[in-house]
Amino acid sequence: MNILISMALLPAIALLIYIYRKDGVEHEPVRVVMKYLGFGALSVIPAILLEMLISHFLGSENPYVSAFLEAFFVAALVEECCKYFFLRRCWNEPAFDYQFDAIVYAVTVSLGFAAVENVEYVLQYGPGTALVRAVTSIPGHAIFGVFMGYYFGMARFSASVGSPAGETHGRVFAVLIPILMHGTYDFFAMCMNFDNLFVLPFFAFLALLYALGLHRVNRSAREDRRIAGTEHSEIDDLINRFGKL
Repeated sequence: MNILISMALLPAIALLIYIYRKDGVEHEPVRVVMKYLGFGALSVIPAILLEMLISHFLGSENPYVSAFLEAFFVAALVEECCKYFFLRRCWNEPAFDYQFDAIVYAVTVSLGFAAVENVEYVLQYGPGTALVRAVTSIPGHAIFGVFMGYYFGMARFSASVGSPAGETHGRVFAVLIPILMHGTYDFFAMCMNFDNLFVLPFFAFLALLYALGLHRVNRSAREDRRIAGTEHSEIDDLINRFGKL
């Protein structure tokens, strides 16, 4: 069992380290990152309860319609909204002083969720599932988090420079884009269970997610900018530097 749990957690840990290191200006305090990882794990609880409730009212005899409803209105909508609910807590986080920080927080929340979910699947279905999910579901959750964080960071920056329209745009897209990505991913994955024609679209979409996610991370890291009103003194910078990993 210990080996299975390790296999389930390792992909999330590796991706968390990767995104943490991409924050090139200044790393977030480890204690803050761990807090949002815990929030992500905690978000599984309301997600499960809401998914059970919504699933009770949704359903269709048509397998494609059923897969669409399950993918977009049960899994994607509920899970991404639950993640966003906890991500919002970082809005006034003292360490949230650069736009890229939002990507770190959002991916951390997403990976906290994904890690708990992955342990459940791996313990139930075994090491084969761990290997498959290590290159599909876990990176998928991380990429959904990248885009949630990108737009949430945009909202935070826009608010700091007095742009209500930019803030609203960022907040809306921080939820909408991950839901659309997650729903499409799940829809293709579910349809593969009964229609082989969806195998190619699934892996094509997965490759597209990888490409978009890496591009967004690299570009956001290069173009990172300080959030207005969060300037620190040199003493504050020294304290932050020693308090970070």
